Amino acid sequence: MAGRPVILVHDWRTTEAALRAAREQKTSPVLVTPEGAASFYGGGYLGALQARAEKEYPDIDFELIVDCGDAPGHALACLRSGVKRISMSEHNDKIADIARQMGAQLVRRPT
Repeated sequence: MAGRPVILVHDWRTTEAALRAAREQKTSPVLVTPEGAASFYGGGYLGALQARAEKEYPDIDFELIVDCGDAPGHALACLRSGVKRISMSEHNDKIADIARQMGAQLVRRPT
């Protein structure tokens, strides 16, 4: 992630704006949800957000990191919904292992 712009996104409107800017500026952004976003948006919404971004901006090399706070259940819901990168307030070996098995990653939230 070094050198990549980190952009806070809240919904489709802010995600689309970030991806449009990335296309214009020829950058590869790291999109990050607010802390604990999985608990108030839900895994289904966040999975759909990622899928729509990938479909509508296939030419942009971006990462979406969904913050799951300290809630393993929300982390699992995000993984089941197709989210590829999740973060948690504390590392969780079980969630990290499940993520790997699903082709996803538990990563540290960028600051």
